[in-house]
Order: sequence, then structure tokens, then C-alpha cells
Amino acid sequence: RKLNGIGFAWQCRARNDKTGTDTYVSWENRFKQLVAFKEEHGHCKVPQSSGPLGNWVSNRRAEYRKNLLGEKTSLSEDRVRKLNGIGFTWQCSGRSVEAGRPSEVVWEDRFEQLVAYKEEHGHCRVPRGSGPLGNWVKQQRAEYQKKHCGKKHFLSDDREKKLKGIGFTWQCHVRSVEAGRSSEAAWEDRFEQL
Repeated sequence: RKLNGIGFAWQCRARNDKTGTDTYVSWENRFKQLVAFKEEHGHCKVPQSSGPLGNWVSNRRAEYRKNLLGEKTSLSEDRVRKLNGIGFTWQCSGRSVEAGRPSEVVWEDRFEQLVAYKEEHGHCRVPRGSGPLGNWVKQQRAEYQKKHCGKKHFLSDDREKKLKGIGFTWQCHVRSVEAGRSSEAAWEDRFEQL
């Protein structure tokens, strides 16, 4: 009531490109625009640079992240269900999307590049400084660590299984997983067991 008393605007503001005037667009109307976008493009990853709908989508993701952290937002459970119902992707940052391509496509492309790398080099230990594939591999390891430490992550079980299936190396540091020993000492122990 207090917000209504001061004339609070309950709808999103948008600029009419034809008239140059501001109008109000309800959440439901933006949602309908997103559904139309998905029908045309096959996904809900509207680039933020594409105007009002892109900003609206970006704001929904920001609200969702806040909800995950326990902060109050205007993104209700009903709206989350509606967005999930059309296949909305909650994580869509520069790390997961390249040139407006869906993150699933980027992930699969990088995975195929990793398979080719392994065929050529005999392992999946792509050096960090070797461009996009190296960065992607580093990110997969970071997501794995978050997942197995109980932190918020974006590594699905299916993706983890695919990476394990090609012999992906989850630990690629100076220290080994085995009781914090150096990888050299762990290697020597394993060699002795042969």
C-alpha cells in the first residue's frame, strides 16, 4: 500500500523505438517476447546488447543469483517455474557463451576439441596459456572443485561423466590428491606398485 501511495511503477520501463517515448511493459509481456524469441532462435539466451528484452533477461538472471544467495527479489517461485518451463538458462555469462552461441553448443565444441587434443597428445592436460581450450579446461576443473566442495557450480553430472569417459584429469597441480603429497612422490609410489 505504501508503494502504491507514492505512485510506485510495478511494470518494466521500455522505450518505444518508433515514437522515442517511454512505455511500460509488464513482466508477462516481456515473458511473451522471450517465448517468441525462443520460437525464432531455439533458445532463451538473448544477448544483453540486443535491447530491452536482453536487459530484461539479464535482470532475471541477476535476480535468480540473488535468490540463491538468500536475498529477497521480485523473482517469485511462480516466475522461476514459468521461465524453467520454456527452458530458460540461468547461467549465461561470457564464460559460457561465445558470440551469442548457446552455452551447450560452446561446451560441446570445446569437448570435441579436447577429444581431438587427447588423440594428438595422449592426455587431457591442456596448458592454461593455450587459448580458449586451455581456459575451458581450467574452468571445468574449477567447476568440479566447487561441485565436490558443496559450492554453487555449473558442472552437470552428464558433463562430468563425459569428461571422465575420456580420461579427463581433474587435478593438474603441483600437489596430488593423495594426502597432499607432491605429484612426483605419488608417481614414484605408483611406479613402485607396478
